[in-house]
Amino acid sequence: MNSATALPAVEQVPSGQAVVDILVAEGVKAVFGMPGGHVLGIYDALHGCAEIRSYLVRHEQQAPALATGYFQLTGDLAVCLVTAGPGATNLLTSVAEAYVGSIPMIILAGRGATATAFRGASQEVSTEKIFAPVTKWSVRVDRAELLPEVLSQAFRIARSGKPGPVYIDIPRDLLTETIAAPRPNPSRSARLAADERTIREAARLLATARHPLMVAGGGVIASGAWDELRTLAESLAIPVVTSLSGRGSIADDHPLSAGGLGAHRNGLSKRLLKQADVVIGLGTRFEEMENNWRPGFVPSPEATYIQVDIDPAEISRSIPAGLGIVGDLKTVLGQLNLALAEEGLSDPNTDFRNHPRTRDCAETLASIRSELEQKGKVAGDCIHPVQAIRAVGRHLPRDASVAIDVGCLAQHMAGAFPVFEIFGPRQTITPSSFYGMGFASMALPAARIARPDHPAIGFVGDGSFQMVMPILATAAEYRLGVTWIVLNDAALGSIRDIQEHAFGNRILDTDFKLMPDLAALARACHCHGETVRNRADLDDAIARALAANENGQPAVIDIRVDRERLQNTYDHYLFYGRSEP
Repeated sequence: MNSATALPAVEQVPSGQAVVDILVAEGVKAVFGMPGGHVLGIYDALHGCAEIRSYLVRHEQQAPALATGYFQLTGDLAVCLVTAGPGATNLLTSVAEAYVGSIPMIILAGRGATATAFRGASQEVSTEKIFAPVTKWSVRVDRAELLPEVLSQAFRIARSGKPGPVYIDIPRDLLTETIAAPRPNPSRSARLAADERTIREAARLLATARHPLMVAGGGVIASGAWDELRTLAESLAIPVVTSLSGRGSIADDHPLSAGGLGAHRNGLSKRLLKQADVVIGLGTRFEEMENNWRPGFVPSPEATYIQVDIDPAEISRSIPAGLGIVGDLKTVLGQLNLALAEEGLSDPNTDFRNHPRTRDCAETLASIRSELEQKGKVAGDCIHPVQAIRAVGRHLPRDASVAIDVGCLAQHMAGAFPVFEIFGPRQTITPSSFYGMGFASMALPAARIARPDHPAIGFVGDGSFQMVMPILATAAEYRLGVTWIVLNDAALGSIRDIQEHAFGNRILDTDFKLMPDLAALARACHCHGETVRNRADLDDAIARALAANENGQPAVIDIRVDRERLQNTYDHYLFYGRSEP
């Protein structure tokens, strides 16, 4: 071949730069991680990248939590970047949480060099095998030129169908090589429509039901289907209950918003689920904290359960479905609304606000709100957890970001409508049904990255907060002004309750005999910190914390609360002896 017909030279770039070029092409804006010698080639390429900001965590377990919070508030995928061995395995619990919660993310982790593989090299374990059960794809790459192709495939897998994390193991010597510059082909996920005959059957069932009910799960948020959900609810005056991850699918002050499930339910949502003759579940799994495997917490056996999910494996997995619909929720709800209109089953001129079902919701919720106000009116200076939670709510605008951690105080109370109210989608950070203690609290600082102009607070118990306190330094370094509301009863409350009520009050290792000064620890990490013991001091403390946040300073309010529980918690656990199915 002569020079006149020679192919143009292919540009060569460092493999770490090729990795970053793919991240940029895929729209990545945030990388959470901690450098180590095995991944410095990628960090070096990030150093000159204006499109992506890298955030240094204080412990690798924070990285997937922050990536989860970022996704829940934006719908955009983030990347975790860590070194080999313990750098990777420190991610595991948080990655498992993301996997159970169907949160997409890309994990890039270092590995010993290919030349020393399986020879006892430093930090050498088969991490791709460790992560296989808690990721959609876990792969080791052993040739540098394959990195761009594998990474592009990883984004497609993470985002498509039921989303989830992908783990990529990269031997350190691959990042010292140069390879052909990648030609990025950004991934795009198709939206799967449902079978039209099934859609028309679902439309008929809903339109002819006497007591229809909608259950909105995290899939509604992930799919961006909240407008279509509201249109369907209003067209047939169908009350809507939500799972914890579905909070914000419908505004809590919407006339058809009725509450939660299981440990998050109220008197209205409890009754509506019992009465319903047709229930449509939208991207929700009725997991254990929502059904407890007991009658009264799931649709009646006489009801028709319509289940809509992107994953065919979820259909009838927890609750037998009379009609299963596989498809993207935004697309499927659009199909349902169209079918109802074309078949004349819905009337756009009907005023749903005057429908008996809507009026019933409004009247019952007014009574429940009144009862809640009385909960906080206890004698003396004691602080009922509900009083603390509702005081925080009074200080926040409608568009605030909120993280809800696990436990009988944070999750069962702050996670329950109308104790704390949420008014829009992509405002809430929640754990999955893996329920890792402190996970949502680690994710909270991502709120000021994802939604920098909105106040952000998180509710957490004292046990969970003590597990993840290094997140304070991470938030302070990047001036991420968020506030942790610690509902402190000096115990592992949920587990202590079991010992008290099911094991004859034989309490062991669930009371904290020594409680750290959480406010002082916050101040040591350059955060604002206060301890509140009297209810008269609540409002001023909350105001000072939010003011500090506006100046870029994170805050901790350690609120010493009474050991109180709500009826939804009593209902969920039989051992209390106060359950009302």
